[in-house]
Amino acid sequence: MIPQYLLRSLVLAALALLLSCNTPPDPRYTKDGVQYGVVKGLFRERWWNFYERGLSFSEGGFWNEAVADFLQALKQRDKDQRRARTYGLHFIDYFPHRDLGVAYYHLGRYEEAQRELETSLSQAESGKAKHYLNEVRRALLQQANADTAPPHISVASVSDGQVTNRFSLKLEGKVEDDTFAHKIEVNKEPLFVELSDKQLAFAKEIKLKKGLNEITVKSADLLGKTTEKKVRVVADFEGPMINVKNYTDGQQVAHNKVVLSGSLADATGITRLQVNEQVLAFNKERQIEYTVTVQLREGENKIQLAAVDAVGNTTSGRMSLIYVPQLARGGTPLPPAWQRAPIRLALHGSGVVDTGQTLYTAAVTQPAGSVFRIDLKDLTETQTVYFDTMYIDGSASAMQEITHVALNGTPLLIVPGKNVFFNQLVELAEGTNTIKIEVKDAAGNSASKTVTIVREVPKVHQIGSRMSLAIMPLEKTGELSSVADIVYDNLVQSFAEQNRFNIVSRGAELEAVLRELKLAQTDLVDKTKAVQVGKVVQADAVMLGTIRETRDAIEIYARLINTETSALFDAKDVYGQDKSLAQIRYLTGGLALKFKHSFPLLEGMVVKVSGKDIYADFGTAQKIKKDMKFIVFREGEAIVHPVTGKVLGSDSTVLGVATVVSVLDDMSIGRLVADFDPKNIKVKDLIVTK
Repeated sequence: MIPQYLLRSLVLAALALLLSCNTPPDPRYTKDGVQYGVVKGLFRERWWNFYERGLSFSEGGFWNEAVADFLQALKQRDKDQRRARTYGLHFIDYFPHRDLGVAYYHLGRYEEAQRELETSLSQAESGKAKHYLNEVRRALLQQANADTAPPHISVASVSDGQVTNRFSLKLEGKVEDDTFAHKIEVNKEPLFVELSDKQLAFAKEIKLKKGLNEITVKSADLLGKTTEKKVRVVADFEGPMINVKNYTDGQQVAHNKVVLSGSLADATGITRLQVNEQVLAFNKERQIEYTVTVQLREGENKIQLAAVDAVGNTTSGRMSLIYVPQLARGGTPLPPAWQRAPIRLALHGSGVVDTGQTLYTAAVTQPAGSVFRIDLKDLTETQTVYFDTMYIDGSASAMQEITHVALNGTPLLIVPGKNVFFNQLVELAEGTNTIKIEVKDAAGNSASKTVTIVREVPKVHQIGSRMSLAIMPLEKTGELSSVADIVYDNLVQSFAEQNRFNIVSRGAELEAVLRELKLAQTDLVDKTKAVQVGKVVQADAVMLGTIRETRDAIEIYARLINTETSALFDAKDVYGQDKSLAQIRYLTGGLALKFKHSFPLLEGMVVKVSGKDIYADFGTAQKIKKDMKFIVFREGEAIVHPVTGKVLGSDSTVLGVATVVSVLDDMSIGRLVADFDPKNIKVKDLIVTK
């Protein structure tokens, strides 16, 4: 008889042997000392377990095993989704179609990969899916040898040889390819393109310099075939030069009829000259000699001159001739009045409308024997304006021919003469702008004058009136390197360069707030604590982000959280397999651009007021979102210079700030926040998104 204890031992051994025969082998793999096919916690054969293990296999390059796990995950949950809830309050980013497509790509199963990646993008956008769809398309093209031609570039907004008097232009066009266009560069600067396509639209604001600008657009398709298109644009900021060769301003004459002779010159061609009521038309000639007969009455006669070039720049001026009949009987003419009195520089203002007033506003001490008079219309020595551009419209007079006129060191196009009229459009930076005019004559005499123009930006258009944003430190995951440390700074810089958001907390500012709240940077990956910080710095939104790094790739994912409601405003990501500094800047610039497009800066109009509800004429078609804010404002009364009478622009009056509560296709309803009275708002008042 077998002892009882021995019988129990035999039964337990047999049971252990039976269980070992039915237990699957440990699916974990080891490569270069790293274990793959692992999950955190227990493997309960739930969709998130299979997905997590599939990602682990993918990191090790065990693609067949990854495919098996992703397929198992899809059987239980078949939709790609950001922040998919697993259980309780636990969430993960779940992209089984995308990562199955990546695995198929690495196995050379390209058609299956294409199907899965396209499915993923139809369910949830991600930079990684776009990157690998590009790679799959490239591989399929190489297999089929189907790419026969380089891309074709067309530019719709600008014609070759176009002439403009604007300081910038928006270059718009498209790239088309027989297979897939992939890259676009404008003047060697790559535009952000995530997904290849048969047709890609592009747009870029181009800053112009005076004279010829050559804009180069370059594109490449997925197989590297390239094409290039050049567009030439002439920027003309200078009005026509007018001179009068045979008379000087203020000169006494003996006859009641004189013939003015002089020259016109312009880089893009002259279309018109008006002398008092007489109009001469031209066919865009660049240099013209003219003669005009002018009838005079006894005493002082003001002669108005104005010339227009091919792009609409206008130079206008005025000179005086004094008819003295006694001179015909042998009298001796006096020098011009401006030579007999202390020399003064007359500074009037910009624009082409002459007020008819002579305004001497700034006395200048000149050396004895000075022979110049310089007039700038409607400008005093210092003035504040609300324009971003301004015409410097003026004239110079001398007894000898004027040979040189320069504005801020840049020579203006002139033909020598005793009276020279000039016009130059200048771009004004925000704040103080210094304008210096220098004049020389044939004898080497010179004079100069400096004026100061202060440009103010209306309040509603200042960056401080935009949506305020606090950018939190990024959570770092994956195989971390020094690359992760420089992404944050580049991301903040990219957002600042977009001029769309008012960045209110970053770097040292953020550290100070953290110390005040007794928080560490690592706490800010928690949405509740990040929103708490955002409220302290009075941010409308906080940005939370994650950077995931693998051995050969980098992925940045960012979320914009509303600090008032803690709700998600929007989320975007970018992905790349190049960790160079240039590529990091490209990715962070692309991420900032995505958010800029998602929160467009729009101007509109009030179409209805109902209590605290303000109806605006933009909606979902213009990408307006619920909980965005807009500013209701009214243009202020025109500011007029008390001496010159020149209109200097106007500031704006804020009437209210509203939060969007409802959005339709072409209309949205905003509710006024506290402290604003809806009775002050009227239909046709203006609106700008915050």
